[in-house]
Amino acid sequence: MKATTGAISDDAKNMIMFMIGRIRLWIIAASVVSLAALSAVSWLSYRNTKELIAANQRLARAHKMIEDLAALHVLLDDAETSCRDYALSGRHESLKPYEAALAQLDVTMQVLRRDLAADPNRSRQFQELEPVVNARLETMKELVQTRSAGGLEAAVRVLQSDRDKKLTDEIRQWISIVQAEERNDLLDRERESRERARNTIRTVGVTCLLGIVLLLSASLVIVRLNRQSESDHIALQNAERVQRTILNSAAYSMISTDKAGLILTVNAAAEKWLQYRSGELTGSSILRLHEAAELQSRGVQLTRAMGMPVAGDYHALVTKAGYGVADTFECTYVRKDGTRFPISLSVTALRTGGNDLAGYLMIATDLSEQRAVEKMKDEFVSVVSHELRTPLTSIKGALGLLVGGVTGPLPPKAGEMAQIALSNSDRLSRLVDDILDLQRIESGRITVDMRLCDVPALMKESAESVRLVAEGEGLTVAVSPCPGSIKADQERLVQALVNLLGNAIKFSPRGGRIEFAAECSGRSVVFRVEDNGRGIPKDKLETIFERFQQVDASDAREKGGTGLGLAIVRSIVQQHGGRVWAESELGRGSTFYLQLPLPESESAG
Repeated sequence: MKATTGAISDDAKNMIMFMIGRIRLWIIAASVVSLAALSAVSWLSYRNTKELIAANQRLARAHKMIEDLAALHVLLDDAETSCRDYALSGRHESLKPYEAALAQLDVTMQVLRRDLAADPNRSRQFQELEPVVNARLETMKELVQTRSAGGLEAAVRVLQSDRDKKLTDEIRQWISIVQAEERNDLLDRERESRERARNTIRTVGVTCLLGIVLLLSASLVIVRLNRQSESDHIALQNAERVQRTILNSAAYSMISTDKAGLILTVNAAAEKWLQYRSGELTGSSILRLHEAAELQSRGVQLTRAMGMPVAGDYHALVTKAGYGVADTFECTYVRKDGTRFPISLSVTALRTGGNDLAGYLMIATDLSEQRAVEKMKDEFVSVVSHELRTPLTSIKGALGLLVGGVTGPLPPKAGEMAQIALSNSDRLSRLVDDILDLQRIESGRITVDMRLCDVPALMKESAESVRLVAEGEGLTVAVSPCPGSIKADQERLVQALVNLLGNAIKFSPRGGRIEFAAECSGRSVVFRVEDNGRGIPKDKLETIFERFQQVDASDAREKGGTGLGLAIVRSIVQQHGGRVWAESELGRGSTFYLQLPLPESESAG
């Protein structure tokens, strides 16, 4: 249920983030389109305004050119009229308009030359006109000079010549043609300007209308998305409310932390167990809920197991989970009043959508009742086992006497039955001893006497303990020790090694060979017991170290044994801070490994 509510919350959050993203996208798109429309309108307005200004400037230049041509025509006519008056009257006052026209003609010609330079065709026409104008001015000058020097008759002869008239007609015709062409161009440019202005108005109107439509569409979409976002937000709140209700109703403690180990959230069960209010824990370190010595010990264990340094603080809780490894272990919680209670703690890494580490979730189960039940069970087993020992001893003794013939020879059938009873009483006695032994080890009532022990001596003592049994089965035990010493309880360690050797003897074929070797590797020594028996299936390699577990249910009948030997081995090894495991291949035998840490001086050497 926890995973389900979490999934609902995550989906709702993702949907809201998606909706917010879509709203932002629409806002950005609408803004971009509006900006593009405004930019287009501005650019079109600027371009058309610029072209209108240019057209107006061209119109102004055309008007001015027409006016300048008209002024040129007037000046020539004024100059000609003044010359004719002077030729007929001989009065020098009549030459004043002529002289003024000459002064203005030079300026007018320069202006026309400059204005027509931008138009190659007009410039060429003007270049053809200039010689004619100059020739016309020369005839005027000649008329004035003739009148001054030769009198009226000479002037009349000049006036009666056709040259003056031809030049005047040619100049008038050229000016008329150019003015007509300029007026036609002027009309075309005016029509073009009006058409461009209409196009500009249409373009600006369409662009503005499109921008308004897009803005209205974007607004409608944003409103719809916003409503959907609000609906999803309400769904998220409801999902989170349901999730909080479920988590607070859970019968286990749930605490989440950030990457630095600061507590973020606490559920109701955690508050109840730890006697803290949520506000008292939020923002504080998770270390306040754990025993420092316990974390230090776990840090040492993880350092050995992972082959990397793990600090005995917050990292001892989260290092394995941080690497994506499921981590469940037993430890102790410390309540607000200082009392302690055992828990099973499961630590999981919390990650973001991008798989970045965001923190950790710690789910704890209270083991107090389980420990109380286990204690009652252990006490029951201990009492029952002790109570069984006394009658078993009497039964074994009585059966031994009967089989030994103390009461006289037994009939063959009775003797066989007495032997079976004695054999099974021995087996039952061993079972009771193993149960008591395992119960004492796991309950911690056996004190481990840790001393430096010589590895070759340990192996020799263990091999000697099983030598007669091995010889009876026709087996050879090859011992290959390594030099060195370990810190251990010699009696208990020999018991563990003898159990491994006895197991190998039990399942080895007659005439086989058992390898019993040791190798010092780095900071530990590894004992190896290898047989060439039938082997162990892979799915049984872990379960064989549990209580009353055997590879085959028929082994107890065919081979004997209680199914507790390997469980005792594991308990002894764990008391020594080591580990035991098995490797096997069906049909080719099995190898059991027992690894124990070397003392600091030995590992340094």
